Amino acid sequence: MAERLKVDGTELDRFLKDLRRAQESFTALQRVLRDPGVNGLGTDDLDEACDRFQEDWHYGAKEIAEQIGELTDITKKAKDDFHEVDVALEKALEKARRRNGKT
Repeated sequence: MAERLKVDGTELDRFLKDLRRAQESFTALQRVLRDPGVNGLGTDDLDEACDRFQEDWHYGAKEIAEQIGELTDITKKAKDDFHEVDVALEKALEKARRRNGKT
């Protein structure tokens, strides 16, 4: 049964790397959207719509980056906890095998 209880640390590491990359992308997007855009290329209505879009997405990118950061922290903690349980389980099974005379 213990053979089936396995967490793939490599896959979790890959997932954590992807999360960090996504957070960096949204943080970069947030910086770009914070900078003033080019005005005067269209009508006043178009300029205002672009400004509203920029403000909305600046806020959205910030929120998404923060949530990705939280998910990254939770995933890292889960990976560490799984590893700790895996090591403890392995030690307990080895101890039980020795106690039962099986090595």
